[in-house]
Amino acid sequence: MYGSSARLVATALSLTSLWATAASAHHSFNTYDMSKTVAISGTLKEFRWGAPHSSMVLVYKDKKGATAQMSLISGSPLAFSKQGFAPRDFHKGDKVQLTYHPYTNGLPGGALASLTMNGRTFSDAEAAAAIAGGAGQ
Repeated sequence: MYGSSARLVATALSLTSLWATAASAHHSFNTYDMSKTVAISGTLKEFRWGAPHSSMVLVYKDKKGATAQMSLISGSPLAFSKQGFAPRDFHKGDKVQLTYHPYTNGLPGGALASLTMNGRTFSDAEAAAAIAGGAGQ
């Protein structure tokens, strides 16, 4: 009986440790250059309201004037909700202006810093906290 309880406790501690490690790794912003902020306008192609972070696909004009797409990771649904946004506020075809922290590898896209659409603005506090605490923390 005792051996079974000890195994159960060891398994629970093990799983807790794995969860904590995954949560810590998940919140890393090392993939993004948090020292840079890029402004861009475009059209929302897709918005995924989901935990732990929402994401979007933006259609925009690149430096040569060609139509291009980029993916951006954004704040959690709770962060959007706290600023008065709901899933029904995001529609394919919405015109948006946004700022983001670009990928460190130079590919289009990155981590959302702010988004303005239909006269409303969202500021990503999670990205701002990463900057304040040191990028990648």
